[in-house]
Amino acid sequence: MRARRLARSALTERSSSLVDVVRQVGGVHAQVQASAELQLASRVDDITQRDVRDALWRERTLVKAWTLRGTLHLHPAHELPLWFSARSRREDRALPEWPDPAGVVHAPVSAEEGRELQAAVWDAAGAEPLSREQLADEVVRRVGKKHEGRLRSGFGFFTGELCQGPPQGNKVTLVRPDKWIGGWKRVKREDALREVLRRFLHAYGPARPADFRAWFGRDVPFDVVDIDEVDVEGHRAFVLAGDDEFPEAQKSVRLLPEYDVYVMGFREREHLVPERVRAQVAAHGRGRYEGPAGVRFLLVDGVTAGLWERKKSAKRLEVAVTPAGRINRAALKAEVERFGAFLGVEPVLTVA
Repeated sequence: MRARRLARSALTERSSSLVDVVRQVGGVHAQVQASAELQLASRVDDITQRDVRDALWRERTLVKAWTLRGTLHLHPAHELPLWFSARSRREDRALPEWPDPAGVVHAPVSAEEGRELQAAVWDAAGAEPLSREQLADEVVRRVGKKHEGRLRSGFGFFTGELCQGPPQGNKVTLVRPDKWIGGWKRVKREDALREVLRRFLHAYGPARPADFRAWFGRDVPFDVVDIDEVDVEGHRAFVLAGDDEFPEAQKSVRLLPEYDVYVMGFREREHLVPERVRAQVAAHGRGRYEGPAGVRFLLVDGVTAGLWERKKSAKRLEVAVTPAGRINRAALKAEVERFGAFLGVEPVLTVA
């Protein structure tokens, strides 16, 4: 299973296509832009950070939007209608009273007000990127100031139907996807759910319904696609019908950034994170609160084998690795050099 998932996540034989990799892994988690970029650096040959950003903001072959689990992901731009149709939607736009991180309590939003705000956001957005502040200005002009605080809070209460445009300094921008992406064509919801499940089972199967729910954020009956049942060390799991290829394991050393899709899709965490690495995760600041998803893993032959940290300056990338056992130093050095070339800086490796 590990060998199969590594291969289908482009972590053994790397790809030559950004768009193909993003498609085959079912989207790249992008709440942290640097993490999304390094996930692609690990999987695609001969690319730079500029190539990823050009694909997003200039060529528009990739797009960044809120999809899986309501979080930001990169997808092939032409496939965004599929992911928007499949994701869970809030039919009732009502929101409860909400205390923001600064302690300001915002009034509840009725269902009618929520629909009005959502429509105003959609109407205000367009093909030209707007900062959140600019978008809020336009919405307030249309519906008034009653819920202005929520609009300006930085949380995506009403922007989930939009996608991100190029950043303005350290500020995100928002655009309407049907105006930003050429050839926008809606996908029927049942067709979209079927295709998303098919993508998941191909990339991360054998899997169980609970595994898909944790990855996608909601249940989809597995019987909407043709599947075969398999036995995985005593428990039932499923693959797409006829998809019985399990390749031989290959040697590999990889550095996975936080929220890497291989970790997010690998739900049998006891087989992914052995006891000695589990102790490292538990002692890590993010690991204590987010578990394996929030830390950066050293991956050896598809199994986590330690943690790593990064610090980037204008001219250097400092990578500090803490292995939980012995490690192939030459392979590790090659990985760090790969990240340095991707970022266009000098890589510096230290091993605890």
